[in-house]
Amino acid sequence: MIPVERQRTILRVLAEQGTASIADLVTLLDVSHMTVRRDIATLEAQGRVSSVSGGVALPSRLALDDSHATKAELRPGEKRAIARRAAEFVGPGNLVFLDAGTTTLAIAEEIADRADLVVVTNDLVIARLLAERSTSELYLAAGQVDRANLSTEGELVADAIGRFNIDVAFLSTPAFDARGTSIASAAKRTVKDAIVDHATTTYLVTDSSKYGRVMAHRSVKLGRFEALITDSGLSEAARDSLREAGLKVVLVDPAD
Repeated sequence: MIPVERQRTILRVLAEQGTASIADLVTLLDVSHMTVRRDIATLEAQGRVSSVSGGVALPSRLALDDSHATKAELRPGEKRAIARRAAEFVGPGNLVFLDAGTTTLAIAEEIADRADLVVVTNDLVIARLLAERSTSELYLAAGQVDRANLSTEGELVADAIGRFNIDVAFLSTPAFDARGTSIASAAKRTVKDAIVDHATTTYLVTDSSKYGRVMAHRSVKLGRFEALITDSGLSEAARDSLREAGLKVVLVDPAD
């Protein structure tokens, strides 16, 4: 069986079952583990499957991003651990961009006592927190308001971001895979693009549950990030896929 036929068989099995183990695919296709893994890597690079622990699954497609209120209740321990590690990459006197999100909100809490920074954000909750708790210079990138996510988006926000020379940026995402991040709307993608275009260094900060999800609009490719900072819940297979795609993966343990 040639590679294309094997890959079609893998996709057919996933369409029927949702997931499949490496061992089962080896038996079904009558090939080696290495051959199956190569086929999975090919399909994953195309965004058609996602590696999971011990096997492979179809990507989880999302139509809409969760609201800020919903996200605030999810995985708080993981977000705090990611934020503590992320804050270590903020140098003295840095101009920092914090993308909208609850993980980046946790980073804001970690750096709130720093008086030597300049912080720019498009997140209304982050802006309020730092306005109340920090003495660092603070800017809100203004534009159309996304009420559900309590953030700003669109061309006006991207134009505002373009006025800054950003030293380090922390980008959030509701979905990512071995190709990069994806997002619900073009207005949000415009902001993400502006962030990475104007930052010297950009880190992707997100908990492991976002891996293997896709949304309508592809956004930032993995090669634009210095590293991914995520929790240790990311499967070994996903770690390998991301590293093979050239992304440095920084893992944190929520229990620490």
